[in-house]
Amino acid sequence: MEYLFQIVYRFLKFLEKISGFSYEEINIIIWFILIPLSWMFLLDKIMQKHYFKAVAIIILIFAVLYIDDFEHFSKITFNTAVQFLNTFNAIGSTYKASSVVICIFIPVLIYWILISKTLAVIKTKRLSNTNK
Repeated sequence: MEYLFQIVYRFLKFLEKISGFSYEEINIIIWFILIPLSWMFLLDKIMQKHYFKAVAIIILIFAVLYIDDFEHFSKITFNTAVQFLNTFNAIGSTYKASSVVICIFIPVLIYWILISKTLAVIKTKRLSNTNK
């Protein structure tokens, strides 16, 4: 767990250095915006609709309009996420272990499920097109 945590941590610190965003902002952008938005795109591909991504984009637009100070918002949101991850200490976990499970393993599992279903939809669509 420590090794995976350090890899992600160093990558985020690298992004901080080259982007000009703070570590907290990068965390929020990746885990609260980019990952959920990509899931919405995959869900829409599976459903063959545009509902999820449309709602996600509308929420994102309202967030951009509503949040005056993204750096401050990111610090508060990041600290809240840290508090959430630390609640797992009560069952014998650590912040780093909980981060790896919740921020890496679970998203990878969700991506695996969504990508598998997306590929199945694409395959089915191709088969139905070749049968026409």
